[in-house]
Amino acid sequence: MNLRLDSVLRDTLNASALRDTLNAVQANALAPLYALPPAVRRRLAGAPIQIDGNTLDPDIQLLLRLDNLLPHTTKTDAATARAHFRQLCKLIPGTPAEVQRVTDLTVRGAAGQLGARLYTPRPGPTTTQPAHGPSTNAGTSSTTPPTQAGGPTALAGAGGPGGPAGSTASTGPASSAAAAGPSGPTAPAGQSTSAEAAKDAARAASAASTGRASRDGIGRGLLVFFHGGGWVVGDLDTHDAVCRSIAAEAGIRVLSVDYRLAPEAPAPTAAEDAIAAFTWAVDHAEDLGVDPNLVAVGGDSAGGNLAAVVAQQTVRRDLPHPALQVLLYPGVDLVARRPSRDLFSEGFILTEEDIIWYRDMYTPDPALRPDPIVSPLRAEDLTGLPPTYLTTAGFDPLRDEGRDYAQALQAAGNPLTHIHHPTLPHGHTNLLTLPGPTRQAHTHLTNHLRDTLS
Repeated sequence: MNLRLDSVLRDTLNASALRDTLNAVQANALAPLYALPPAVRRRLAGAPIQIDGNTLDPDIQLLLRLDNLLPHTTKTDAATARAHFRQLCKLIPGTPAEVQRVTDLTVRGAAGQLGARLYTPRPGPTTTQPAHGPSTNAGTSSTTPPTQAGGPTALAGAGGPGGPAGSTASTGPASSAAAAGPSGPTAPAGQSTSAEAAKDAARAASAASTGRASRDGIGRGLLVFFHGGGWVVGDLDTHDAVCRSIAAEAGIRVLSVDYRLAPEAPAPTAAEDAIAAFTWAVDHAEDLGVDPNLVAVGGDSAGGNLAAVVAQQTVRRDLPHPALQVLLYPGVDLVARRPSRDLFSEGFILTEEDIIWYRDMYTPDPALRPDPIVSPLRAEDLTGLPPTYLTTAGFDPLRDEGRDYAQALQAAGNPLTHIHHPTLPHGHTNLLTLPGPTRQAHTHLTNHLRDTLS
């Protein structure tokens, strides 16, 4: 250990009001650290970490080193774990994005009302932001990830014209469908003019049918969002900054749902709450000021699991189904153990110990774990699902199951945009303070949401 560098880190943190414990953390506590020149941050981060052909982003590495200097809480009970997660989430969001308003409300759950929070962006035109730095290979799509300097990699099945920066249409049926958007007809990959014309026509027809959805000058889409946290920790506040940022940058409304947590409410409670909340949002689309045909579902980690379950179960139960499912490094298989679980078992935010603890809390009955209601990768039939935006991360123990789910979705003929972030770990969606690849990943997501739902 380099004691001199650790001393510098401690001095920097103390200067930004972190003090002795996380209790003193403010939203901008990391700002002075990441305002340092990149060369200084790389020096503070230490020697590069390379695993499985990928190099960890040095700004992430610096954050992990900082985390080693902070007091840790062993997961012994849910209440303690929740309190620790709330405190940790105060460290990483940065300055909250400005939105027009935030409204607390209740939505329908599986057995009563659930708390929820609606984020309404400011009206006015929004523009697509660049998602890549100058050194990345933006616009590359292939079955083998190209070499990049930290930017996201568009894998097979990436969305076509009108999709996010960093992806291009391939010649497969999934990409062709994705090019037309969730409501428009399919078109041959590469025909950007006709695809966009069809998409515009579909949007115009939808706007005419819903009336008020676009009168306030805000995008007519809605993302129903489920927070991560292993189905045990997390709440509306821990993901407040993420939801604000998505709403502000994508120009769409975001409805964050406070589903019931384990172990007080074990599986499949959270899944059934998520299904009920999503269908409530579609039923109340006009009240929310959105187009019922542009209601998407999404979440990170365990929330991505719930979003995948919603997408499957609404189709199978003949309920209104999402216009898009957004799965950010999701956990989709509670049974099998894949190589990435061993490669990244500790030291990269989500540990193997965490995974087992969360799994046991959520599914105390092992007999339920193969059921698609908790392990959507294990569904026998994946046909007919909504278009998917799925991300995986190079330093994530859940990387391989996310990759396998992307491959299974595409094999079943579903429109798919799979974006792999080779230099990032699990949980990077919450790290809004960090520059570089972490910011690029977030911008890539919001660009896609804007292009698909606005």
